[in-house]
Amino acid sequence: MYAEFLKFDKNAFPAFAGDFTKLYADFDPAKMTEQFVEAMKGAATPSVDMDGMLDIQRKNIEALNKVGQSALDGAQQIAAKQAEFFKQGIDQATGVAETLGKMDSPQALAANQADLYKKVYQIAVANSQKMTAVVTKTNDAATKVLNARIVEAFDEMKSQIEKTK
Repeated sequence: MYAEFLKFDKNAFPAFAGDFTKLYADFDPAKMTEQFVEAMKGAATPSVDMDGMLDIQRKNIEALNKVGQSALDGAQQIAAKQAEFFKQGIDQATGVAETLGKMDSPQALAANQADLYKKVYQIAVANSQKMTAVVTKTNDAATKVLNARIVEAFDEMKSQIEKTK
């Protein structure tokens, strides 16, 4: 995987010769975990339960995958909300343009513009609150997964250390 990345161009400065997109093209956490497990199986010592240690790491990676999925779900929700807000904004702008175009006096136009600005401000605040709620929900979900796993991992490591005594 890294051999292609590390091939240097004779005409280029070595620090800029690598193609960083190739470095991550084959990034697969599950495959990396399997390779790590296979490599560590032969490194067992009599005092350390390597299967137990590997199980702890597997659970850590699973927790990180859950956090990544939660972040992706949150990003998708945010994108959907933004698209919804954009469509609503276009629809409202079209309606406002039609309404303002029918005004026959400057006083009526000014009064309607003031009401319009107030409404636009209120909508922007409401939309901002909705986006904040999505981000907060996503962050809370990710934090709960990480916190639970960290506490569990400490207990598991303690148990593994106590087994070696």
